[in-house]
Amino acid sequence: MKQLTTFRNQFDFQSIRWKDMIRWFPGHMHKGMKDLEQSLSRVDGIIEVHDARIPHSGRNPEFYKRLIAGHKPHILILNKSDLADQNYLNKSIECIQTEQPNVQVIHTSLATIEIKQMTNLFGRLLHQIIESPRYTRSSTLEYNIVVCGIPNVGKSTFINKLRNLFINKPGSEQVGASPGVTRTMSEKVKISNRPKVYIRDSPGILEPRLKSPDESFRLLLTNAIPIQQRELSDIIADYGLFLLNKYDKQREYMKYCGLDRPTDDILTVLLSLAKLKHCTQIYGDKRGYDLTGTALHFINEINKGTFGRITFDQDILDGREIEKLNDTNLFKTNAGRMRKSI
Repeated sequence: MKQLTTFRNQFDFQSIRWKDMIRWFPGHMHKGMKDLEQSLSRVDGIIEVHDARIPHSGRNPEFYKRLIAGHKPHILILNKSDLADQNYLNKSIECIQTEQPNVQVIHTSLATIEIKQMTNLFGRLLHQIIESPRYTRSSTLEYNIVVCGIPNVGKSTFINKLRNLFINKPGSEQVGASPGVTRTMSEKVKISNRPKVYIRDSPGILEPRLKSPDESFRLLLTNAIPIQQRELSDIIADYGLFLLNKYDKQREYMKYCGLDRPTDDILTVLLSLAKLKHCTQIYGDKRGYDLTGTALHFINEINKGTFGRITFDQDILDGREIEKLNDTNLFKTNAGRMRKSI
């Protein structure tokens, strides 16, 4: 579409002290990471679940490398792929496997997955785990799998679907819309009789110190980190608007918010949306528009995919692709010079 506004090239994090806004590494998360490391000798494979819209943000590949040391199967399920930009699904796999060549990456949407797809998915996972060397566990007949990943990404949903599918029992793992529902390493849940396969859920795992403000705010937009200070929701909503403009989603948010033109001003968006949705609140003895509630609503709609399929990390994936292309061109140039000198 023809742009009527000049949009920001970058978001101003310096003026908002973003590190003070996001301090979320609860004690149960630290304990869960320690418990996970201590239980590794009894584990045959790790299934990591992550959000397909942020294939880079929030992941801690170094932790998993240290955890399995390359000796045990590591399968990465990129969930919510139905909300991610289709053009970036394969790019995200290539980017991950460049850094972690031994990781098998699978795209899916656990919320809507069909029985046949779930059966095939489990078959692939089980085959890789059974075919891998078991070392000290070679004499044990049962297989133990741990499911881990960032908070609120579908780990418990995945376990419950497996349990319902193969054992015909109702789900046993608590599932919630807020991060941090699973707070301890769960008890083993049998998901298969032949062979005997047990699976355990784990608390969400994040890095104690997030690498960048962009990564932190993308975790907030996808609800992997809770918005702890409600009054700061307008800043997070503004970052969401920044990404919608950056990734050419103007038409979608204009229609939803009742705007006649795209804008880079979050106040314009929130006022229009508050009027449209009748989002009001009592202030003293007067009623006015609830812009904080409207900002939270706007953030939730971004997370739900109301404004279209978005891969929030597409700028990172594009950057990695450019780096790879530059490295390839440099290699070809150097190889050509070497041939000429011979």
